[in-house]
Amino acid sequence: MKSVFRKLAMVVLLLQAVVVMACTGGNKPEAPSNSPSGERTPSSDGRDGERLLEGESAEAVSLTMAFVGDVMMGTNVPDNYITPDRGRSLFKDCDSIVRAADIAIANLEGTCYDGTDGEQRKMTNPRTYYIFRMPGDHAARLADAGFDVVNMANNHSFDFGMTGRRNTLRTMKEVGIKVVGLRDMAEGVVLERKGKKVAYIGFAASCTKVLDMLDRAEVDSMIAKYRRLGDLLVVSFHGGAEGAAYQHVPRKTEYYVGEDRGDVYEFAHHCIDQGADIVIGHGPHVPRGMELYNGHLIAYSLGNFCAPYRMGVAGAKGYAPLLEVTLDASNGTFKGGQIHSFRQYQGVGPRLDATHAAAKNMRQLTMDDFPDTGIEISPEGKVTK
Repeated sequence: MKSVFRKLAMVVLLLQAVVVMACTGGNKPEAPSNSPSGERTPSSDGRDGERLLEGESAEAVSLTMAFVGDVMMGTNVPDNYITPDRGRSLFKDCDSIVRAADIAIANLEGTCYDGTDGEQRKMTNPRTYYIFRMPGDHAARLADAGFDVVNMANNHSFDFGMTGRRNTLRTMKEVGIKVVGLRDMAEGVVLERKGKKVAYIGFAASCTKVLDMLDRAEVDSMIAKYRRLGDLLVVSFHGGAEGAAYQHVPRKTEYYVGEDRGDVYEFAHHCIDQGADIVIGHGPHVPRGMELYNGHLIAYSLGNFCAPYRMGVAGAKGYAPLLEVTLDASNGTFKGGQIHSFRQYQGVGPRLDATHAAAKNMRQLTMDDFPDTGIEISPEGKVTK
């Protein structure tokens, strides 16, 4: 009798197994995330990628970043050069674009804090040599517009010495904006977006106590350090000669007022070779062309973006491009972008330009300087590969 019950029990177990197999389709359970098959593995170009589990579908993660060039929102030195609404409307035409980006970055051209503390740099000729101290409340204008990080590796971040830099760091921290580019103070930053860590560092040429793009050992050391910290690495630089006569990338060392402003072409390529995923330039006060190098975007200068006073806005110096770029978050390669064209006006700031002058300017410069680069820019600023 017992043997009969045992046989019946075996039949029931077999039937249950058949039902389970029918419901699951016979699939293997998914491997746990900490299993060997889920480990990170170097990609073919040396950058870290993620190995997919066997049979797993790849859902690409993209990150969109917004970049602008020099921002100097107004200065109270030597006199008050401040908009009547204290900068509240400076970014009203672009804030929706900036806020929509996963990360937004600007070059802060000068200091930003309240008070008169600081070792003021001597102006040899106030008509041609400027120093910049933006009022502290203007930091909130950047934060409200959606900017996450500012670069201070430039020739105006030391206008009020180390005191001015410390004060600016405090002011930016109060509004939640990170700072990069200052040696021993604020080298770089790592931000997390969509589960990816994005590292950002900034360099400059012939500037005081900043990460130095002319010091190859420091460049390589900083890139190696922040490459390890981030899944993606963004590098910016403040270099190249200044003015409308210097819109083209010369592929040699540039000088301005006797200063070595770097070989920006060689520097940008070297950064990509060392592990940077995108390189963004500023410094010449005019836009320059762009190129795709080994799948990674280089923008050689975004010119000025917001300089309502004390900077020229005539001709190309008034073009204010906002570069929106989408990267493949798995390997940092360029997927697409948009040059949003703005134009600067004295006492007003950047305003949307329906003629797309900035995009057309960068399009022509790109075709002139990098005719075989592998990207196309439409007259309206759409960037494709």
